[in-house]
Amino acid sequence: MAANNVTRLLDARKIKYQAFELPVEKISARHTALLLNISPHIVYKSIVVVREKPGKTILAVIPGDHEVDLKTLAAHLSEKKLRIPTQREAEQLTGLQAGGISPLALINKGFQII
Repeated sequence: MAANNVTRLLDARKIKYQAFELPVEKISARHTALLLNISPHIVYKSIVVVREKPGKTILAVIPGDHEVDLKTLAAHLSEKKLRIPTQREAEQLTGLQAGGISPLALINKGFQII
């Protein structure tokens, strides 16, 4: 498997991990779990969330078998309204392709990771 920014970060910090090869095309967390023969509850997905008013873009990291509850998240953050951007917007905001938006790749990039 080719090194990328995430594996280089983990290697530099001497964090043990196991990398898996997955199809190049974007697949869901549930499909990933099926391919790896594991529970979707232990496959995490990153969902980009945008505030109505200016502020840090949010990256919600949730189990693969869950959905983001925008009302609950907004209340937790004392925000009036949040929204899920389009795939294109999410890619423009993060600089990463949908299906590969990683919280590790966005450390110190101005995102609020929850």
